[in-house]
Amino acid sequence: MCTLTFVPLEKGNFLLTSSRDEQKTRKNSQLPTFTEINKTKILRPVDGDAGGSWIGINDKGRTLCLLNGAFKKHVRNTPYRKSRGIILMELLATKNQEDIENYDFSKIESFTLVWIEKTKMSVSLTEYRWVEEENKLYKKNIDTKFAYIWSSATLYTSEVAEKREEWFEEWLEFYLKKGQKLDTISQILWHFHVKGGEKQNATPREQIMMSDPYGGTVSLTQIISHFDKNTPNNKLSMKHYNLNTMKSSLDEMEVKS
Repeated sequence: MCTLTFVPLEKGNFLLTSSRDEQKTRKNSQLPTFTEINKTKILRPVDGDAGGSWIGINDKGRTLCLLNGAFKKHVRNTPYRKSRGIILMELLATKNQEDIENYDFSKIESFTLVWIEKTKMSVSLTEYRWVEEENKLYKKNIDTKFAYIWSSATLYTSEVAEKREEWFEEWLEFYLKKGQKLDTISQILWHFHVKGGEKQNATPREQIMMSDPYGGTVSLTQIISHFDKNTPNNKLSMKHYNLNTMKSSLDEMEVKS
């Protein structure tokens, strides 16, 4: 739920990589599994406590990833009405993206949600930030021609988030080259989520593979789109690795044309 990178690929495709940072007291998550909600097929890793998820895809070509906090660290106002991980599951199953703007987020803890939706020509990327104290949902359309990185507002100050943006830009500039194979690009981004910040001698608390006395990075998830408007065989792939259990998986979701 805590560090997310987006990299555009050829033909309007994308590569999304997530590092989940959690407290040591939280139960281990389960490997990604398929489920069906409202006649929508969903693939997601399963949270060990609430049963929801922080990242998932569906058979409509939708990809969602949720990070804790909105713009800045907030004071928790427990008890909350519903787990944010359950909300992510419900939003994966909605018919239209516009349904999020009618969703009742009252008594829900602040979050950032990255929403990627398959379109006829490519994909759209939207960032939503729910601020509980203001009872307001902020929406920002993002240009998919560029790479982005998000860091959880509950764990990282704006200064640390800016450092991480610089590391990410340096990493892409040094490693990404024209004509690279998809597998190579995938490995480059995966490696950033493992080693990002080490070269800069960042503290373990600031590095992409985060660690502190209370917890740290517990899993990595990578989603790659394989969309082509000239073929009906579209799909999303999900690679997942749990650092605590050392279990991994690679799954594919066929996407309806």
